[in-house]
Amino acid sequence: MKKLTTKLLLLATTASTLNAHEGPWTAVRPDGHAPITVMGDHMHAMGEWMLSYRFMSMDMEGLLRGSDNVSTNSMLTKNGGDYAMLPEKMSMNMHMLGTMYAVSDKWTLMAMLNYLDNDMDMNMEMGVMKMVMKSSVESSGFGDIKFSGLYDLASWDNGQRIHFNVGISVPTGSIDEKASDGKILGYGMQLGSGTWDFLPAITFLGQTDNYSWGAQVGGALRMGDNDRGYSLGNRFDAILWGARKLTDSFSLSAKFDYATQGEIDGKDADISARNMMMKSPGFDPASQGRDLSTFGLGLNYYCRNGTFKGHRLAVEWETPMSEDVNGVQLEMDSIWSLGWQYAW
Repeated sequence: MKKLTTKLLLLATTASTLNAHEGPWTAVRPDGHAPITVMGDHMHAMGEWMLSYRFMSMDMEGLLRGSDNVSTNSMLTKNGGDYAMLPEKMSMNMHMLGTMYAVSDKWTLMAMLNYLDNDMDMNMEMGVMKMVMKSSVESSGFGDIKFSGLYDLASWDNGQRIHFNVGISVPTGSIDEKASDGKILGYGMQLGSGTWDFLPAITFLGQTDNYSWGAQVGGALRMGDNDRGYSLGNRFDAILWGARKLTDSFSLSAKFDYATQGEIDGKDADISARNMMMKSPGFDPASQGRDLSTFGLGLNYYCRNGTFKGHRLAVEWETPMSEDVNGVQLEMDSIWSLGWQYAW
């Protein structure tokens, strides 16, 4: 992790030696913001507002043990494996509504609300003969609300700037989600962390006349256990991106993202009881969290004239480059994100 962070900072420093444009960094261009999946990437001038909406769709299918692919059959108890129930595939759709307001040229405040739809298909052994049956579960609702402050550390008249992000995640998302039979769902189907989480980050931005780039390092630190007796693993993120301005309205972006999250600390007594009855990685605290590296490509549009002047539209596709999970978990397939932003 330290080596990766060093490499990202080195790449950002190398990029900063490119010929920068005259004047400070500006958002009034199609590559004036980071790819749509990067949060807290930019600041605003005093008194400026911004609204945003993002839709993210993520698919997972197939099983990993660590970084190795494994089959469902090999993991079932009837074939000598450890589990009586295994996930087959999962989809998660998330709607995110955000707002930003600059109380001064030094401080920009940000809030983010999200709504999740989770759907998981599973294989489970039933009866004395351990016949494999298929079932599905779902959960939906609002997740945790996030509040952040972005503080301008330095900005220069060569298109470069750096700011600090400090935030808090409020445990508004449910951790009591149950299936239709009234039994509590596994950890991955819950809607929030259940804990107050500290969200620090630092972000570097740079521009030339036709290019922009940035790097962000941050994470989430869990502050204590939730009221069900556990806390999600701490998370670390490192992101590096670059964009090419194609016209005054369009740009293309590329992004490398590394994220690592530890296994769950503690356990939910009700989930553990389900694991005793029918062992499943979804009920196991040690089968939560992973190391994930992804590559993303994006297309960004900025409207410069007319009724929709100042509106932004963006799309991004991401795919895993490497993945190493704790225990046994579903493998990430792809992520699609769409977004709209408007500042005034």
